[in-house]
Amino acid sequence: MAIHKESRKLNYSPQQLFDIVADVQRYPEFLPLWQEVHVSKLPRASSEDYSYSTRQTIQLGPVKKCFCTETRLLPFNRIHIQSSDPLFQTFTMNWLFIPDNNNQCIIEFSLNCVASSLFLRPVFDAVLLQMAHSIVSAFENRARFIYGKPNTLRE
Repeated sequence: MAIHKESRKLNYSPQQLFDIVADVQRYPEFLPLWQEVHVSKLPRASSEDYSYSTRQTIQLGPVKKCFCTETRLLPFNRIHIQSSDPLFQTFTMNWLFIPDNNNQCIIEFSLNCVASSLFLRPVFDAVLLQMAHSIVSAFENRARFIYGKPNTLRE
């Protein structure tokens, strides 16, 4: 079972970080493992939150796996991603964006993933936990690429 939780203060606004995490179609540009992403927009439930479905392809060495997720976004506060795809027994990913002073943001990230296949489970656990440890850094690097280096030093 791959479970990872992380909290980090970043010198970007919640909106900037939210926009990067919500832009799933760009993941193959900067996230390891992600090869392809196809998004199906769902009608907006309200002006405050909305959802979309995603079909993603990840590559673990020579093995490519496709899976589907449902993403619920509460702009600029929270993103909840879950999958009922047969590839997983459990798959949830959560992002919280907590505003701080001086246009900073505390990110709380969690990933809970269990592969359905007993054969794939050890591989998923090893690879996804390794990837989870670097995922927040990948998004921070993406923010630096898009918005430039923040003016204040990181705590």
